[in-house]
Amino acid sequence: MKAKTELLLYRLLWLAEKPLRPTYFNLEQSFEGWAYRSGLLNQIHQLEAQGFLEATQDPASGKQLHRLTDAARAIMLGGRDPEKAWAAPWDRKWRLFLFDIPEQAKSKRRQLTRVLARAGCGCLQGSVWISPATPPEIEKLVATEDPDCTHLLLLLADSKGSKVDAKMIEGAWDFDAINAEYQKLQEILDSFPQVLRDNTRDALADWTASENAASRAALRMDPLLPSELLPKHYEGRKIWKIRGKILAQAARLAASLPA
Repeated sequence: MKAKTELLLYRLLWLAEKPLRPTYFNLEQSFEGWAYRSGLLNQIHQLEAQGFLEATQDPASGKQLHRLTDAARAIMLGGRDPEKAWAAPWDRKWRLFLFDIPEQAKSKRRQLTRVLARAGCGCLQGSVWISPATPPEIEKLVATEDPDCTHLLLLLADSKGSKVDAKMIEGAWDFDAINAEYQKLQEILDSFPQVLRDNTRDALADWTASENAASRAALRMDPLLPSELLPKHYEGRKIWKIRGKILAQAARLAASLPA
């Protein structure tokens, strides 16, 4: 997907009724009118054709409403939904992923550890990784008949209490580094008042690109643990809430700027 189209999709995510919610939305002016005056109508049609944007008619008003599809939201959030992850219940069982790949096969080890890390798993020690749930992509790896993955095992371990859980979490994930990524995002969010003062499409576009990159960087590193497992010093949830409020302002600004 082209960077310009991706940023448009990202901005449309703001224009939903609530940030990061797949609800139908409509601007004060018609959506098509806004898109036309903003020079975005062709791109909007392309997004619809690609299955990233869908429209329906409001039976009460007769107006056409739009929303981003789940596929679009997955792309914009890197396939992960923070709010959903934090709110997820935990069954108090740890998933332990163990693998036995010879040191000689370093490329295979690196490939597997990258997949585990991208899925939000944490490295407890060497070839032992943990997660409070089984990510779908890892579940597929465990079940695969690919000879490169035959040594990946999944074990379930009952929680031994909050103190032990906290030590496991501290050992598996670097929350100081995770918080540092969220602090970078916070700095970009703090710069938004200047974007409001500039009140130009270019300033908003530049800020959007920076905010998008920072959000993705934080989410890539964050395991997005259920709320009951989050360390007390974890800053992600607080900053993500602030982000939602800023994006609501950004959405209003995007809708008000002239073409």
